[in-house]
Amino acid sequence: FELAAKFPRSKDKVTSEDTSIKESTFGSIFTGDTGWGLDYAKDVEPWLGDRIGVGVFPDMDADKQPEVGLAIAVTDQSAAKVALDKAIANAADKQDKVGYAFAEGFVIVSETTAIATELVAVGKSSPLALPIWSTYSEDVKTLGSDQIGVAWADIAASYKAGMESQPKEDTLTLLEGDNDPKNVTGRVVAGLHADRSFIELTGKGIEIKGAETLVDADAATEAGMIASFPADVIGGVTATGLGKALGAFYSSATEGADALEIKPMLSAIGIDSAQQIELLLGTETGVVVGGTTDEPEYVLRTRNGDPDAAYDLVRKVLRAGEPDTAGITVHKVVGPDGVVVGMGSGLIESITSHTGSTLGSTASFRQVMPGVDQAGFAAYVNLARLVPMLAKDNPADADSLEPLDALGMTATGGAEPTVRLRLSVR
Repeated sequence: FELAAKFPRSKDKVTSEDTSIKESTFGSIFTGDTGWGLDYAKDVEPWLGDRIGVGVFPDMDADKQPEVGLAIAVTDQSAAKVALDKAIANAADKQDKVGYAFAEGFVIVSETTAIATELVAVGKSSPLALPIWSTYSEDVKTLGSDQIGVAWADIAASYKAGMESQPKEDTLTLLEGDNDPKNVTGRVVAGLHADRSFIELTGKGIEIKGAETLVDADAATEAGMIASFPADVIGGVTATGLGKALGAFYSSATEGADALEIKPMLSAIGIDSAQQIELLLGTETGVVVGGTTDEPEYVLRTRNGDPDAAYDLVRKVLRAGEPDTAGITVHKVVGPDGVVVGMGSGLIESITSHTGSTLGSTASFRQVMPGVDQAGFAAYVNLARLVPMLAKDNPADADSLEPLDALGMTATGGAEPTVRLRLSVR
């Protein structure tokens, strides 16, 4: 509520005497062309409770599609029945389907009344004492307290319910063998948390097996390189182990028929081995964007154990790519040791000379990048700087988005791979 009230376009909606928080958040489920055609104040408000959830379940009607159930807390069952009967009639007029059945304090809404009734029966026969609910509860606790909403899924069951029946696209062996999704087990849990100055989405994998690219992902062992970027950049992204991963992909893709013709394409610019790819991208790879929308500046920054060899290889690649690479320069840099390749003298000078303040020293960066030192992947966008550039020709949009401050994303691998996305406001 407090976050939404900081934005001019949403402030009137969430603080209006005529609009409740529940209506502004969930009203579209029941009203309008995309909803059930109900009037919120007349049909919904008299019975709508304070909790809502959605579940996905195995097929119950032999159509080989998973079932979806919407659980809505109810304060007046009689009023809810009148409204939902009206919703069924409205849906029938549009050749849509909707059905419902009541549980204790809730109404379960699904595609048909028969499915909703069966979901209620399943719920009654699956008490919270069963192991699956204990697992769910413990998984959710890992997110911490005060979540606005949570999501949880059993990976193997979800794949079996929804993906096995889908045609398998050509994945160039990326999702085959050890990385085939059908071999993955474990659970994923996600939570949405709000603070007065930010909103955060966190997702975690728990007891993941059969997804080595997640479990065995290289973890950062030093302070994240992204924190060393100049404080005034528009944004940046870094990843550890990218050179090793792409080197392995090169080896795999070029061992056989090389359907994508990767080998001749890279050979034309002087790269002939997986080792050169690893050398080029280093142990940590970053991309930085600075300048303005009219005159953007781009830089590729690497952390490398042999910056001299990396410097020579980049120069070789740039010479092979002329004249398309005209204007791109390469420089060796320390702290961390590596190379800088890019266009834009101002950004390159800031990075190579270490002049001025860094992202790591700014409050906005620190707020949206918790745990960045342990992240194998990190991304940051300075929204306070970017939004005015993008909306300069539309003052109304600029004013409505003016509270946005920064967006940060971090991802860590290991036994409990975690992705965290945080959006801050001023």
